[in-house]
Amino acid sequence: MDRCRCAYAMAFFMPILERKNNLHIDEKLILQCLLELNKSIPAKIIYKDYYEGKHSILSDYKMQDSRSNMKLVFNYPRKFVDNEVGYLLGKPVNYVSKSDDENIIDAIDINTSHWDKEHNINLRKQSEIFGEAYELNYINTDGEFSATVLNPLNCYVLEDGTAERNALLAIHKYKKHFDDKQYMDVYTDTEILHYQIGTVNSGNSYSGGNLTYTGSHSHIFGRVPVLVCPANSERKPGFHDIISLFDAYNALNSDLVNEIADHRNAYLIIENSKLEEDDLGKMKEMGIIQVPAGGKVSWLTKDINDSFVKNELDNIEKKIYDLMDEVNFSENWASNTSSLALRNKLLNMENRVSIREAIMEKVIKERLKLLFIFLSKKEGSAYDYRDISVKFTRNLPTDLTGLADVIVKLTDVCSQETLLTLLPFVENPKLEVGKYKAEQKNTETNEGETTD
Repeated sequence: MDRCRCAYAMAFFMPILERKNNLHIDEKLILQCLLELNKSIPAKIIYKDYYEGKHSILSDYKMQDSRSNMKLVFNYPRKFVDNEVGYLLGKPVNYVSKSDDENIIDAIDINTSHWDKEHNINLRKQSEIFGEAYELNYINTDGEFSATVLNPLNCYVLEDGTAERNALLAIHKYKKHFDDKQYMDVYTDTEILHYQIGTVNSGNSYSGGNLTYTGSHSHIFGRVPVLVCPANSERKPGFHDIISLFDAYNALNSDLVNEIADHRNAYLIIENSKLEEDDLGKMKEMGIIQVPAGGKVSWLTKDINDSFVKNELDNIEKKIYDLMDEVNFSENWASNTSSLALRNKLLNMENRVSIREAIMEKVIKERLKLLFIFLSKKEGSAYDYRDISVKFTRNLPTDLTGLADVIVKLTDVCSQETLLTLLPFVENPKLEVGKYKAEQKNTETNEGETTD
């Protein structure tokens, strides 16, 4: 029976494996990927500019001669991206073994805990800025499993077009310090190819002279070691749909500030009198204006409907927060707002982040696949990534008293390790359980010696 199942599985999977392995990788295909990367850069770099505060008002604002022309930028994209990433990944990701295997948790902790928190934050941030980001897994110079973050400005991943969106090929272009040349690494299932990039044609000609092959070396993973981390199913930045609102808010605030600034150039009106230029200097020095009978002095000022402007600004700002599912913490909140009330305020953002969490969990599981391949080659250890449950903890003010009460009430319902995942200050529940048992054992031993 087992042989029949094995034969059926091989018959089912072999066509998939053959389709994947039959991809003919040559310089023409690599150049096509490089051209696709270069074509996408202008659109992607706009999102990077908005995150960095380089909004369109800085180049498109209509300037007026002899008038104030200040340009204000309110960098909501950075605020929203950083808030969302911090909310999801401000607390370290926890791992729980479904089979209660301590060795698999220890292996993950030893090989990733010294870099994965910062890496996860950076990966998610780049994903939110560009719509997708990439994780390159590799073995560093110390022989350790490691990872770095790439983005659509320097990386392109060719997928197979199936529901699984398997990576067939990945390219990473880069420059070296004090070197004007461009270089590129090409990642396949089995090796890494190294090239120096020449001029890339923009048409349909893929001359091999554009790439200079400089060498290659193999890797151990047996698959392309580049993972795709999308921001969402559409692979668009979180703030993509409201860029026009950012522009309108910047322009309206700039117009208002410039109108107010122009009031410094108010004009003095003198009616029924004529003053000499010398008299104007004396009047300014003395602070006194003398005019003949029937004369009148006044200032020419411009009325501004500040209520209309304020209402419009408030309306745009509210729409920005609503469409981003964010909460404006600048509003007046009660000082004793509970964590439950805060979560209710954040319900829309919670729903939005839950989608990001599912995507991030899938990326982490793919990372664990590669890690366990590395460990099987290095140590002969056999671990199953499906045994791992990935736990995220929201970065919110926590009611520890309430959590402690919940944990006590659930003591006979859930395992101690599962309950410890509720506590934000516990980074490794499995390790914490081990420490607790060791302390209990030492206490019992000391009490026994005292009794004797």
